[in-house]
Order: sequence, then C-alpha cells, then structure tokens
Amino acid sequence: MSTTELGCRSLFRIENDPELATKIHQQIYAWCTDDRKKWDIDKLTRPGVADIAPGVTASLVREERRDGSSVERWRFHQDEGRGLWITQLTTFVDRASNGWVLTDVLKPPQSEASVPRLVSNILEVAAGLDGRHSLTAEPFRARVDDVDYIYEALIDSDRRGFLFLAAADDSVAIPLPDWAGFVSELLSRTRGIASAYVLDTESTLALNARLPESHRVAPWSLRTYLPRPDFDDPGDSLRHRILTTGRIVGDSQYRIRDFLGRSACRHSTTFALPSDLIRIDRRLRELLDETIVGSAHSFPSTIAESTTDLLARPTPATPDSVSESTNSAISRPSDGQQTEVMRTLRAVVRSVIGTLEVTADSVRRLGSLASEALKQEENLKRVRSRIHTIQSERNALEDENVELTVMVEDQFLDLAQTALELDEAQRELRHLRGELARSDFGDVIWERHESPLDTPPGTFQELLDRFDELPNLVFTGQEKAALELDEKNPLDSWARKTWTALRALDDYCRLRSSGDFSGSVDDFLRDPPPGCVSFSQTNHARDETTATEQHPQYGRARIFAVPKTVDGAGKVFMGAHIKIAKAGSISPRLHYYNDAVGTGRIYIGYIGPHLPNFRTN
Repeated sequence: MSTTELGCRSLFRIENDPELATKIHQQIYAWCTDDRKKWDIDKLTRPGVADIAPGVTASLVREERRDGSSVERWRFHQDEGRGLWITQLTTFVDRASNGWVLTDVLKPPQSEASVPRLVSNILEVAAGLDGRHSLTAEPFRARVDDVDYIYEALIDSDRRGFLFLAAADDSVAIPLPDWAGFVSELLSRTRGIASAYVLDTESTLALNARLPESHRVAPWSLRTYLPRPDFDDPGDSLRHRILTTGRIVGDSQYRIRDFLGRSACRHSTTFALPSDLIRIDRRLRELLDETIVGSAHSFPSTIAESTTDLLARPTPATPDSVSESTNSAISRPSDGQQTEVMRTLRAVVRSVIGTLEVTADSVRRLGSLASEALKQEENLKRVRSRIHTIQSERNALEDENVELTVMVEDQFLDLAQTALELDEAQRELRHLRGELARSDFGDVIWERHESPLDTPPGTFQELLDRFDELPNLVFTGQEKAALELDEKNPLDSWARKTWTALRALDDYCRLRSSGDFSGSVDDFLRDPPPGCVSFSQTNHARDETTATEQHPQYGRARIFAVPKTVDGAGKVFMGAHIKIAKAGSISPRLHYYNDAVGTGRIYIGYIGPHLPNFRTN
C-alpha cells in the first residue's frame, strides 16, 4: 500500500470577499482543465467521488453549518506511476464572507513537494493574509513609506510563513526593477507559503534603523525571517538565515531557487493549524470516509426504488390451519396488485441476478444476496468504527508530531547558541592564558576551589530539595510545575541549566544586598564580577511586554506569592524571567522577583513550562 506524508502546506485568510467560493471554484476548474492535466472535473459537480482521468480520483465533501458558515474540501488522488500524490484544498467561509484557504500536498516518502500553481492562482484573484498582513503573490517593491507595515509584518505573532527581505543600496549600479525581477525568480517556488519585499536604498536604511544589528538585512542580500523573531535576543538571529551577495553571485540561480522552495515547504509543514481549523479538518475527514464507504455499498437508484416498493407491499401468509371462512375475510391483493408485484420482482431479479424469469432458484438467490447484504451492513458498521479509531489515533499522532518537530528545531537552535557561547569562552580562555604567560605566570598550576554547589542536581526534585544551599533565594512557587519538567527532559539538562541560573541570581543578590554591586541583573550577567557564576545574558528577560502584563489571562498567570513583608497583598507580578531552554510549547522558564535592596532576597515564584502568552496560546 502506498504511503504519503505532508510535503507542503499553504494557509491564508481572506477577509470580506462575498465572491470567495465562486473564485475558488473557478480557479479549481481552470487548474484541473489546463493543457497539461486535462482532467474531466465536470464529473464531480456535487459531493461525491469520481475518476476524472486515468489514475486520478477526485472527491468533494461539503457541509453547511448551523452558524451560517460553510466548509468544503476538494481532494485529488493521483496514482499515475510516480508514487501516490494527493492535493487537497479546504475552504471555510463564514456568513460575514471571511474565510480560510488551506492547501495540503501529500507526497511519497523521499520525494520533494512544491506549492501547486492553484495556490498562486487563487492569490491572484483574492487578497490572502498571513496573520494580519498580506501574503504577497509576488515580491512587493517597498518604499520608505512601507517600512512601518513591513516591521509590523515581521513581528506579527500570527504569521506562519517565511518573510523574505531583499535589500539594496547605492554602492552597486543595479536598477531596482532588475534586482526585483531577479529576486522574484529566486522566490518563484515560495509563492503561496511566504511573503517577500524588495527594499530600495531608503527603505533598507529606515528598516535597519529599527532592527537590532543582529537582525538587520545587508544590501544586495536576501534574508529569511521565520515567524516570531525575538529582537531582544541576539542569539535568535541564528534562526533567520542570510543568503549573502557572494552566494547569490557565485551559485546557480536554479539551485538557489530550489533550495529556497524546499526550505519554505519544509517549514510550512511544521506549524500547527488554528484550533478551529483542526476541528474542521477532522470533521471533513469523517465526511470523506462516509462518502467513500457510502459509495462502496450504494445500490442503483432504480433497484433501490423497486425494492422499496416491493417491501412496502407485504402479502400476508395464510397458515393451513386457517378456516375457509377466515380466508375469505382476509384481503387478498387484486390481480392488478399481483401484476405490479411480479413486475417489480422481475425487475429486481433481472437487475441483481441477471436473469429474465422469476423462478424459485432466482428468488432463493435473491434472498441469499439480501441476507449477505445484511451481514455486509454489520461489517460496514465495524469498518466505520475502525476508521473512527484510526482517525483518532492519527489526530493524536499529528498533534504530537507538530510539537516534536518544533522541539527539535528549538533544540538545534539552543545547541547552536551554546556552541557560540563555548567558542567565546574558549577565545577568552586563550586570551587569559596568553596574558598569564606574558606576566610570567604561565607555568603556575592553578587549583580550582571545589564547592558542593559545583555538583548540579540531576532532577528538578533534587534541585528543589537543595534550595537551602542558596541562602539569598527563596522559592515561593508550586513544586508541581517544576517536577513536570523531569518527564519532558530525560537527560536532565534543564535541571542543570536552571541550577546555574539560580546560582547566578544568588551571587547577584549577595553582592547587591551588601552594596558590593550596584547594577541590575542584566549588568551583572553582561560583566560578571570575579568569582561569580553567570549565564548568557541573552537568556534573561528583565520584564514582560506591557500587553502581556495587562492581559487579563496572561498577566494573572504571572502573579506569584511573596512574603507580606515584600508586598502587603502577599503576591506580586513577576515579569522578570530566565529562558531555561527552547523546546516548543514547553520551553521552560523561571520567573522571579528581585527584592535584593529591600529584604535582601530574590523570590523565585515559578519554575516550569512556558506560561501562556500571545505566542504560545
């Protein structure tokens, strides 16, 4: 049996377009009947299943919902000798003429998928949105007045696809239209799953002025911005790859085009669908299963009608023991009724058995087939039940796969950042050794001061048990959230990283409360005093955004207990936090309240999975 896997996914919103359904139907028809395919889509004018070309089966399911919205799915199943390929287009339109368009391409393993031309065709007639901003059908030539819009598109928390930026300046005499055309060719296989902007000199300068140095785009380069960039974290820049001028000039245009297309397709398969669309997707799968199963055992309408007529007119049997007078009282069918019954029975026998005469053998054969059909009905009930079970299992596996994919990508980024920090530490070590050698201390054997604190805990349970080893910290949170992390991280690296962060906070609090250090936690991490433990300053956030703090749900989730000597209410908002690791929706965090200059303590209110916010929820 052929297997498939998701190879590419396009998802965009449409707002206020009363003609959306009509436009999509027109584009589907044009796509199916183009000169290359020539599929007979006219065979599928209503929900059902039809063979529309050799090796190509199409299906359509549709549902009108109680809230006035409608959902529809077209599915094209191609098995033409090159493995099994499935193109599936799903639309949702509400009664306000807003909607979603979702296109999935399922491919054979080891094959590469691309965006169907159907997607860009739809975008040419309907204004698609990725998040709250345009999903460009072609790279948009931006001017300085567009910079605010582009910046907002970059940080749009609902964006799912890549956003490409191509920059320019006055150092090279390349006409901007030529550069834009070249970029359009490079990105031709990302249409429908990514947005792109070609900046002129002024807009390049204006946008780069708003971006941190780590996230800027260099002139005559092409940079890929993934969703949800963190401009406060220089390490996050590793996620947003740069196609340099040298690579653009030195490599094959077609190789770059294919590479960008594959990258965008692979990324498109990793994001989770909105919860409403997940429910719609699973409902449409049920409808398709019912359509296929129903078509497999449906009878021709003429037979069904004849059988219904026949069964609707039962002829009561007369036992031998019934008296003649009783028999005379029973209403027997008239000659005309008997003729009609025989005509119907003859039609059924001819259609089902294939014989022209109604004989005892043909009637017995018909009865045998009817009995077998009843058994098949029971089998079909079992098949439906099994399909439902398999779909439920598939749904759970899909959810798990999305989460695991994000976790793996985050772990790779975490590893890359750790490697950079290790390189920096090794460069500093080499520099210090060189300075010691020049000071005639190069041969001195330095003994490390061993401390029990240098042995990290193996689990979060052990970490919590050892809090009394950190005299300047007080844990006020719930242990349950921290202990959940042990189940998600069997190698215990999160517990070790959390211990390092706690030791750094303990050292900071000790120096800050004694007056030996006067700066902030950021200052301490940026330039740690001699002998103090530290960790990457990029993994520290001194506060949450104002929107998160003021949000009725997200802000409340960050209020944790403190002693009433700290706050009379016995609780405070803890926006300052430490990013322990990147791991999908779990991405553990440590939230704290710094009262080093008050009670001389730092209060740890929370250690556990990432709290809900605009990105994770």
